[in-house]
Amino acid sequence: MFTGLDGWFARTVAYTTARLWGFLYFYDKVNPDPRRTARVDWNIMAGMAGGMVAGVLSNPIELVYTRMQVDEMYPDSYRRNYKSFADGLLKACDEGSIMRGCVANGLRIGMLLSMMTGINDWFKENTYFWIGPHFANRLIATAAASGVGLLCAMPFDTIRVRMHTMRPLPDGRLPYNSSFDCFMKILRYESAHKFNSNPGGSFYAGGQAYFGRLFAICYLSQFILDYYHGTSNVSEFWQPARYHY
Repeated sequence: MFTGLDGWFARTVAYTTARLWGFLYFYDKVNPDPRRTARVDWNIMAGMAGGMVAGVLSNPIELVYTRMQVDEMYPDSYRRNYKSFADGLLKACDEGSIMRGCVANGLRIGMLLSMMTGINDWFKENTYFWIGPHFANRLIATAAASGVGLLCAMPFDTIRVRMHTMRPLPDGRLPYNSSFDCFMKILRYESAHKFNSNPGGSFYAGGQAYFGRLFAICYLSQFILDYYHGTSNVSEFWQPARYHY
C-alpha cells in the first residue's frame, strides 16, 4: 500500500517546486506589472516555458517514482526491485534512462499551467455575473478547468508513463525511440478503427481518476489559500521585492 513512499515525497516536493518556480519565473518576465493579469498569449507562453523547464528538471524523480508504483504489477522476473528511491535513481543513471520521456513530461506540465488558470478565471467571472457570490462559482470553475486540463495534458501523461516504464523487447530494442515515436505508434496502432480502438481509449484511459485528482487538488488548494490569506500572512498590496523603492 505504501510502496515508494519516499519516492512520493521526493516527487511531490520536486514536482511542485519546479512547476511553480518555472511558471512564476517566466510569468514575471512576460508580465512585469504585478498589478495586472498577463494577457492570454503571454500566460500560455509563460506556462509552456515554465512547464518544459519543470518537466526536464523533475523528470528523473518522476521516472523513478512511476517505476516504483507499477513494479508490483509485473511478474517477479520482470520487476526492477528498487530498494529505495535513491537506489532507483542510481540504477536509472547506470541504465542511461534518467531523462527518458522528459519532453512528454514537460508538455504535460506546460499544458496544465497554460490552460487551467485562464479557464478557471474565465468561468469564475462569468458565473459570478449570473448567480452572484455563490459557492457554486468556485465549484463550476474548478470543474471546467480540470476538464480542460484533462483534455490537454492527459495524452502527454500517457506518453510519459509509457516512456518511463517501458522495457526492452526480446530482440533488445526499445518499444519507443522518443516521445514523438510513442505518440505516433499509439495513434497508428491503438487509435485506429480497423483495430477496434479509438484515441479516447488509448490516450485517455483512466481519465475519470485523472480528472478526480486534478479537481481535488485544485479545489482543496483554494480553501487552503483562503485560510492563508485570511490569517494576514500575505499583505493586501503584495508585490515582488524588486518593486520596493
